[in-house]
Amino acid sequence: MARSTPSPLGQFLPGQRMPLRLANPSQLTPDGPLAPRWGAGLAMAGLVLVVLVPLGGTLALAGVLPFGPQLIFASLLLTWTAMFGVTLYASRRHGFRSFTRDFGLRFRWIDLAVGIGVGIAARIVLAIILAILTLLWPLQDGEVIQGNAELFLTGDTVWLIINGVFGGVLMAPFLEELFNRGLVLRGVQNALWLRRTGDRRDAVAPAVQRRSIVTSTVIALLVSSLAFGLLHTGAVPDLRSSVYLLVSTFTVGLMCGVLTVITGRLGAAIVTHVVFNGTGVALLLLIPPELLP
Repeated sequence: MARSTPSPLGQFLPGQRMPLRLANPSQLTPDGPLAPRWGAGLAMAGLVLVVLVPLGGTLALAGVLPFGPQLIFASLLLTWTAMFGVTLYASRRHGFRSFTRDFGLRFRWIDLAVGIGVGIAARIVLAIILAILTLLWPLQDGEVIQGNAELFLTGDTVWLIINGVFGGVLMAPFLEELFNRGLVLRGVQNALWLRRTGDRRDAVAPAVQRRSIVTSTVIALLVSSLAFGLLHTGAVPDLRSSVYLLVSTFTVGLMCGVLTVITGRLGAAIVTHVVFNGTGVALLLLIPPELLP
């Protein structure tokens, strides 16, 4: 008996169309899925660069600039350059050559309403989660939970606008979603879900399913959310603050990831991230210092 081979057409049977909504829409064709050459390997390499480039650059600049808003802005620029550079390289050299097709960088008006709602909901959910964590792990006398948002709010009004508003509320959400939910999430999802069958030299090639799209997506959501959380924990100096920050950013990352795979684009996730960061900055600016722990 001849050995059967996987057929791309089998992945588009009526009973399987709903799970395929979790995939990047640009990869779905009537003849079967397409897979870009970039994947989990490039995503992991990108994560390493996003850690090492700003770390090395900041350490080098620390001998020239005192710790303050200028050094923080320089560190942000290095982080953004690494994130954008890796995603641009992946798309131009190993993908569809389009941020829209490779990473789902699209917006619709509904994304604004969804993002505002989910961003506010994320603040409420995290308040509940952190209250539970505090009950299970009580604060000691004089102990303070530190976040990373405070780093953006040092200096005079100009630096508050540059680092806090432009950096923390606008640029960071856009580039972090492009990198984490565009490159990392889709890279891990594709690596688990698909096996390329075309010429290895082709940037985009036909592929067949190797695992369930649902299983692949769940794993990709968890991996990308954990990576997103770990990227944020280095800004705080103690274990408790690191745990709180990891739980917070993992939760927000998971929410943004779910929005990405459900909608097939980054629009709602970016708006959610903007609202979440914006409300955090606003609370720090509006609450009098004497009311803060």
